[in-house]
Amino acid sequence: MKTLYDEVKHRRRNRLNLWDNARLLMADVPLDRTKAARALPLGMWPGSKPRATLFIVNYTKTSFTVPYHEAAMLIHVRTPLGRGLHCNWMIVDDDTALIYGRELLGFPKKMGAFTFTEKGNAVKASVTRRGVTVLSMSGTLGAKDAKPLPFFDRNIFNVSGMGQWFLFNPIWLLRTKENIRESRAAEVSLTAKDSEFDPIASMISGPPENGRMVVLDIISSRYLVPVGCAGPFWFSRNFRARFR
Repeated sequence: MKTLYDEVKHRRRNRLNLWDNARLLMADVPLDRTKAARALPLGMWPGSKPRATLFIVNYTKTSFTVPYHEAAMLIHVRTPLGRGLHCNWMIVDDDTALIYGRELLGFPKKMGAFTFTEKGNAVKASVTRRGVTVLSMSGTLGAKDAKPLPFFDRNIFNVSGMGQWFLFNPIWLLRTKENIRESRAAEVSLTAKDSEFDPIASMISGPPENGRMVVLDIISSRYLVPVGCAGPFWFSRNFRARFR
């Protein structure tokens, strides 16, 4: 049975990317400071203006599983090691991507159902979980970015992975290497709705901004190193959002 490490070795020998032609609609949203802080583990704090990046992506080609979709909230954080992102919520529609992402990289992946359509300069996407459309986004594309900002090629601080240890929850620092094929500004509107186990809408405190449509390849991982410990209190506060 092939593992992710086998796939990485195969990709390197054959010069294959982990993901090719990922098509991603995103926007930043302001957050309620108190609720954002409760979602963060020890050693992470919201910025002076708490915010998160929400995205829905269509992974059209991967080297380790079938094409699939993903949605996530990435909270912008301050840490003793500098600024970065913390993923507190993520949904996918492929079990292989779920297993690899949770067990190896610490992303809190759960299963859901997606729509993702592109027609001309219009993009629409949504994710539904247990009968609730938790997030829907639509964007009207504008001008191309001459010098696009990185998307995944930033420091991401995840909790656990490597088995989910519960009482001792290691914090991992991850960064990937990406190639942005195209980035376009987008006028994005979104609707978020809390479900019992997906409390993201109540964290949002204002309209979206900095919308973009990004097409990119994820080439490989730059590094994945343990940098801290989240602890049992963080786990008890975030159990439902991560595991149910």
